[in-house]
Parts: sequence; C-alpha cells; structure tokens
Amino acid sequence: MAGEALYKSFGSAVSTRRKALGLTQAELAGKVKMSRASIANIESGRQNILLHHVYALAAALDFTKVAELLPPMPQKPLGEGLKMMLSNQALSKQTLSQHAEAQVADLITTALQPRRGKA
Repeated sequence: MAGEALYKSFGSAVSTRRKALGLTQAELAGKVKMSRASIANIESGRQNILLHHVYALAAALDFTKVAELLPPMPQKPLGEGLKMMLSNQALSKQTLSQHAEAQVADLITTALQPRRGKA
C-alpha cells in the first residue's frame, strides 16, 4: 500500500471510530494531547503520524490492539514456483479468485517453511 493510501486508510479508521463513540475532533484531540487541526489532518490522511500518537489514538478510541487502526498488509505476489504448484494441482484461475489463490499460496508457503525446534 502506498504511503498516501496508508495514511488515508488510517485516518478513515480514526474518523469512523471517533464518530461511533460520539466524540468530536476537539474531544479526541484533548484525550491524545494533540490539536484539533492535527486530528482533522490525520482523519483526512494529510498528516504523517508518529508511533506514540498511533498508540495514544488507539487507547483514546477504546481499541484493544493498535492493529485495529491499521489497514491489512498487501498480499505478496505469487512466486513462479507456487504458481506452477497451483496449476499442477488443477487449481486454476477458473476455479479460484485472485484472493483465494493468494490464500492457498500463503498456506503452502507456511506449510513448507521449516519449523523451529524440529530437525
């Protein structure tokens, strides 16, 4: 995810949660010791944000995990080896969506990784 899209997604999550809690931007700003203008800029994706502010916002917005404010990680592109494995198993694009194909590839990658503590 490009930087600009990441900040917009983060800001949207902050705005959605703030509104769900019935907080104004000024009230949220007071909780996290930032200016109302900063909250407005964060919500619109126009302001980069420091890590300690991310944690303060997550706490002020009653999230149990900071990750709840963050967009999901982008899917890794399939390696050629995994694409060949999928096509050899008759799992073609005709039967799997691109997202499903990525999930299968992720499962195969995880299963093929060496496990810690095993010889």
